[in-house]
Amino acid sequence: MIILLPFGLQTSLVVLGFLTALYGLVPQAEAQIFPPRSNTQSVPVPPGPPAMGQPMPGPQQMPSLPGQRQQSMPGPGMQPMMPPPQAPAPLVKTIPLVMLLGGDLSKSFVQLTNLRGQVDSNFTIGRSLAGRFTVPPYVHEASNGNRVFVHANGLSNPPVVKSEGNELHLEFHLPSLQFKTFYRDYSPEGDQAVGDTVGENAIVDIFILPTTNQQGFPTYQAVRAGFRGTLKPQDKCTYWFDVIFPINICDVSKKYLDTLGNAIETGVREALSHPQTRTQFDHIVWQSLRSDLLMQAGINPMSPAQIQVIEASFRGTDYVVKYLPR
Repeated sequence: MIILLPFGLQTSLVVLGFLTALYGLVPQAEAQIFPPRSNTQSVPVPPGPPAMGQPMPGPQQMPSLPGQRQQSMPGPGMQPMMPPPQAPAPLVKTIPLVMLLGGDLSKSFVQLTNLRGQVDSNFTIGRSLAGRFTVPPYVHEASNGNRVFVHANGLSNPPVVKSEGNELHLEFHLPSLQFKTFYRDYSPEGDQAVGDTVGENAIVDIFILPTTNQQGFPTYQAVRAGFRGTLKPQDKCTYWFDVIFPINICDVSKKYLDTLGNAIETGVREALSHPQTRTQFDHIVWQSLRSDLLMQAGINPMSPAQIQVIEASFRGTDYVVKYLPR
């Protein structure tokens, strides 16, 4: 049986049924929709400005971004930490050994003498080295039983200085080396009985090997010396005594030249090995070195400042020191 309804009522029922079906489908559609999977991590969005009426975050409450190291801010009344002061860098200076000895060696000399009364020979090197030593005279036994005494006397010029490996070589040239001779005794007759001779090309060699002590201060490890020279040709060499006993004074003087080297080497070495000579050398050289190092550092040498030696050694004959003024 078909029931006929008015046209207006039919329209209302159709609209009502459509709305009912529409509202019934919405919950099912929402329950079946899921967000797609993703392998990337979500990045938080920086917070925006606070809403009206909310307080601003303080300096210790500021949020940190990922990967950013958060730094603490000093509180009220606290001073920021300052980096520790860096230690001053040490200074380095190279000083030749000749400068440590005195620099100006124009007043340095070696004097050889053993005239009457065993007068000591002596030497002076710069302002820091000086000493005395003995060179004995030469005694020749003549064939007639008498003796001939030969004495040396000479004063050198300032030295010629040069470095040879680790040693400092000082050449003292003697422009005139006289050999004073006496026959039998030291009377005027004995002085005139035999003629004197003269040496030429006479040189006294002194070699100084430097080192450093336990404090790193410069000193010398060893010293050696020697002599070289020749006899100048003489107008007369042979003198006769008792008619048949000749004395060749040139040969006697040459023998004396051969013995001078050992005598000078022994005398200089023993003089420089004396404790008083070493103590004087160390004191004078260190006082001069301290002044030079302080002046390089811009400090008045008359001040009470001192030098701390960090490292020191000799490279050849050059003293290399690393130091700090204190």
